[in-house]
Amino acid sequence: MKDWSEFIEEAKKHIPEKIECEIKMISSVSSLTRFANSHIHQNVEEEVGEIYLTVHKNGKTITLNSNITSIDSPKSFIEKALIDVDNSPEDQGWAGIPEKELSYSGYQEFESKNPEERADKVREFIEAGKDLNAAGYCSTSVDNYFVWNTNGLESSDSTTTAFIDGIFRTDTSSGSSHRGGRTLEDIESREVGLEAYKLSKDSQNPEDIDPGKYEVVLGPEAVSTILVFLGVYGFNAKSKIEGTSPIQLDSQQFDEKITLIDDPYRDNALGFKIDASGTPKKTLEVVKSGVSKSLFHTRRTAKELKEENTFHELFGWGDSFGCIGTNLYMNPGNSTKEEMISEVKKGIYINEFWYCRVLDPITQVVTGLNRNGSFLIENGKITKPVGRLRFTQSFISSLGVGNVKSVGSETRFADSEFGEGILNVPMLHLNEFNFTGGVSG
Repeated sequence: MKDWSEFIEEAKKHIPEKIECEIKMISSVSSLTRFANSHIHQNVEEEVGEIYLTVHKNGKTITLNSNITSIDSPKSFIEKALIDVDNSPEDQGWAGIPEKELSYSGYQEFESKNPEERADKVREFIEAGKDLNAAGYCSTSVDNYFVWNTNGLESSDSTTTAFIDGIFRTDTSSGSSHRGGRTLEDIESREVGLEAYKLSKDSQNPEDIDPGKYEVVLGPEAVSTILVFLGVYGFNAKSKIEGTSPIQLDSQQFDEKITLIDDPYRDNALGFKIDASGTPKKTLEVVKSGVSKSLFHTRRTAKELKEENTFHELFGWGDSFGCIGTNLYMNPGNSTKEEMISEVKKGIYINEFWYCRVLDPITQVVTGLNRNGSFLIENGKITKPVGRLRFTQSFISSLGVGNVKSVGSETRFADSEFGEGILNVPMLHLNEFNFTGGVSG
């Protein structure tokens, strides 16, 4: 907070009148404990203060960013931006800066966790399956965000996160589990370890099965992957502008059991309550009972599509990526994991997907692999572990009308290929999922 206050007070002295200027700082202390071969082998901590300076002058815009320790002075940083902006192209998409009335004060003083506290969580994980080899990490973070602009807006917010992610291995199998929360105290690491341990033990000596269309019961990580791909390539308004999004608002594109909400104000939410412009976020219905209700917007995309800003401008990503929701919750259903499995005649339980890549953004066809715990289900019972399979499946169709048989009754923060802590999801039982081959094709 002190570094930010001093920087802004000095910067204000050197900003000319009649230009629009926005200054932002991300200040974070990120701590990480890694373990392998069932022993901790690394403790690291990184403290960063990234400054982003945006200047809009005479219809042109420039954004500079640098670590605060690398900036000679606010004066020289601003002077460079004022020179660079004159050499920039016209900015037809400039949508202005927020007004002072939208200021939000959410800064809090949080202490970062020490290595001993993370080591206790790692120990609990390892001891849950101590006859197997364990590897993974436990991380904690304190993140602060500050925004000031020449309209007089001054906003701030703070958040803390903690994660544990681990894997147990045998000679022929592996099982993984992941949990996240606001603090280490929110994470039952022994429970996480037991889940990974059981998946690894039970999936030893997997057998290959024929590709084809199968019912699937998906763990939270697999569900998170589907939803985050839809978020990035579908509900991202930048994708709509570029003509690659399949989302049609107010259309029943998903099964009625699917409701997705972006809500930064839930007690356990991990993301900031302000967007990158310093504007307070709002609770947003993304999908309601299967009907697509809103895209994720920034100032620029809202202006271009003549729609309302949903305040999803991302920290540090710039305008080229667009935006996604970072406090996403999928509503739970009323089925337990055991009940889902009991309803499957012939299908596959999948703990998680990996190495997923979009083949066609318009249809949301994605290809990827299963890993870290997959099992054949026959007549309502798990009968054997199965090997690696490649799927080629439209993610939007996988959640389509009639394809969602049931939704899990419990939700948790799940990891995804675009980051952890942004999705809180249940398990899903899907009627059909398309597997096109083994690892090689």
